[in-house]
Amino acid sequence: MLTQAEWLTSIISASVVVTATVATTIYLSDATSLNTAKSDSEGSNIRYELSDAFFTCRDQISKSIPYKVRNINIDSHSSRYEKQHNSHLVFIELEATERPGSFYSKYTYDAKILCRVSAANNEVTEFKVSRG
Repeated sequence: MLTQAEWLTSIISASVVVTATVATTIYLSDATSLNTAKSDSEGSNIRYELSDAFFTCRDQISKSIPYKVRNINIDSHSSRYEKQHNSHLVFIELEATERPGSFYSKYTYDAKILCRVSAANNEVTEFKVSRG
């Protein structure tokens, strides 16, 4: 059985360890965010990631294809960053239905999309839809 002094020492020690850990985490996270903000304001090259390009292309689909879109599949093996264009090339396959509410194959078609997104500003620079 622990004495009162041993309990008090244990509680104080645990409190010191937890406080030191939290203080160090807060300090390092603030230091990191300040360094990042500083480097961004100095004009370093900000480059969007491929995952950002996927969402940008998905948003472009709803603007470009007037039909109901189902089964959007992103080809993650072929999609890539192209250094020479400083852009992300995203390949998407989907199924579009010309007449909503109809599941007949003559009103439904497969489409392949090539979507190029600028890595500098995350805007679509090329968007091609091919049927079939």
